[in-house]
Amino acid sequence: MATRALLLALGPASALGLGRFAYALVLPLMQGAWGLSYAQGGLLGSANTLGYLLGALLSHHLLGRMGYRRGFFLALLLQGPLLALTGVNGYGLAFALRLLQGLLGALVFVGGAALLMALGGSGRALGAYYGGVGLGLLLAPWVLVGAEGPEAAWGRLGLLAFLLGLFVLPARPGLREPPPPAQGEGGLGPILPLLLAYGLYGAGYIGYMTFVTSAVGNWPLLFTLLGLGALLTGVLWGPWVERVGGRRGLFHVLLVLFLGSLPPLAQGLPPASAFLFGLSFLGVITALTQAFRALLPPSAWPRAMGLSTAAFALGQAVGPTLAGLAAEAVGRGEGALWAASSLLALALLPLGPRHRA
Repeated sequence: MATRALLLALGPASALGLGRFAYALVLPLMQGAWGLSYAQGGLLGSANTLGYLLGALLSHHLLGRMGYRRGFFLALLLQGPLLALTGVNGYGLAFALRLLQGLLGALVFVGGAALLMALGGSGRALGAYYGGVGLGLLLAPWVLVGAEGPEAAWGRLGLLAFLLGLFVLPARPGLREPPPPAQGEGGLGPILPLLLAYGLYGAGYIGYMTFVTSAVGNWPLLFTLLGLGALLTGVLWGPWVERVGGRRGLFHVLLVLFLGSLPPLAQGLPPASAFLFGLSFLGVITALTQAFRALLPPSAWPRAMGLSTAAFALGQAVGPTLAGLAAEAVGRGEGALWAASSLLALALLPLGPRHRA
């Protein structure tokens, strides 16, 4: 089980760590070579997250029809070519490919988790799977060292993504298809504040991840610290959430995330900001899942997870555009970070003392 979980974790490393988050590392090169404004950079980020929203909404239907194993590996192996072509022919092609990569990235993320759960994966195994995102964050800045333009940068990311996909293939024979999803019943009223917070979190965190390098400079260890923090989220937040409960734990994770995103910290101490942010942004998923388990009967969990994925993806779709417009308004990347921090502050409000159990 542990070996399969670690192999499957290369899926999120490729689809999210490289496919989504490494965009922030390449964006300054794209701005320099193509003359992109902050707003155009934000639109490219929103294209990717809009694709993720579509993928999240369609994932169970598409993966159910073609088979979770086939869909997961097909979407995973397509990551490399899509990323490699992103820097080839300017803004229009990049927009279309970022949209498609987001859609396929959702199939990778959802499909891999479903396959692992079908094997009876424990919380520790699922934590290792989600933590794969951190591996992609760790690898991305080093594979981009010396890249002088968008074409070279995306080409390197595409090659690495393809190689990671090949390393996952040995896990395929031991996987089995998940059972059909249960038809959940019961009201979801108790989790509506959580869904609102999760959507605002999605908008805020992706705004930070998209523009942090534009705001603070391409600090060489920034993404390394983000990735290192992400790899440690299960160790830190798993026991804490079990101790204080999902709703309260979600408030605590988001509070640390908000503090880590504040521009004075990000621009004054980029290493501290990156590590705090990396340490917390994946902990939100752990806390949210624990809250669903406490507030809802098991029959309602599948529907709750589907709605939360849609809320999260919707927030991610609009977050980069809002952050990019804020940067345009103030004339520098710092504006994008203030927009991201503001959205994360709003995410705390539905989880305040009056709402927490």
